[in-house]
Amino acid sequence: MDIEARRFENIVRDLVVDEQGFRQEMQQNARPRRSYVIVFTARSGSTWLTTLLSGTELLGHPEEYINPEFILDVAKFLNCREAKGFLEVLSRRRKTPNGIFGIEAREVDIRLFGKDVFFNSFGNETKFFNLWRKNIVAQAISLYRAVTTRRYHSNEEVEDLAPPLYDADSIQEWLAHLAEAENDNFIMLRENHPDFRNICYEDIVRDRNGTLGMFAEAMGVQMELARFAVPAAGELRKISDAWNKEAEQRFRAERADFLRRIEAERLVKNYGAGS
Repeated sequence: MDIEARRFENIVRDLVVDEQGFRQEMQQNARPRRSYVIVFTARSGSTWLTTLLSGTELLGHPEEYINPEFILDVAKFLNCREAKGFLEVLSRRRKTPNGIFGIEAREVDIRLFGKDVFFNSFGNETKFFNLWRKNIVAQAISLYRAVTTRRYHSNEEVEDLAPPLYDADSIQEWLAHLAEAENDNFIMLRENHPDFRNICYEDIVRDRNGTLGMFAEAMGVQMELARFAVPAAGELRKISDAWNKEAEQRFRAERADFLRRIEAERLVKNYGAGS
């Protein structure tokens, strides 16, 4: 990855903006009443969670606005090429009508965007959630399958839906990548916003209403949870099947030593699960 090319300031360097229009919008559009940040890793349920929260129209639209892959388009939409202003107008435009703003980001996104700017743009009352997945083997296999088949979500139509060939080396590489990203997220939050809450994939997908209730309480939003008890049409579902389970069993048996080392080094699992 070309780090310098993926930094926010380099991505938007040549973007032409209407500065007067930007200033007018900042004056006319109110800040969000409350905000939250979800820090996540790949295949941790973040897209499902975004869909769930956005679907209420009461709990923000927590998209990956500062993912380097999306920043240029978002900056064009916001009419802004300055990092602080980017977050200022983003939070105004993408809040729900009741004044709630949410955003999803990884440590690498925040680092390339600018940690100082990012964390200083959110007040002390902003809630931070650290989304992780207990079963990191299943997570790595899910990521390997998604990257290999190029099918990331259940609502995507692709020609080849067959699972990939089992490849222990590739799965191990993705697992190591996820473990590193997970620790990077945890360390970043501990250093910059230590009053964060850990939430795990296995818990949130098991209890959708409990998940909505948790975010509603954190944002001070009153809502009828029963309205959202049934999945909406087109809501994401798991792609995993028997192949994923068989691949997990095989990988656990073949790479037991590697897994023991990885599990021993996971900060959120060993030191932060109760935060």
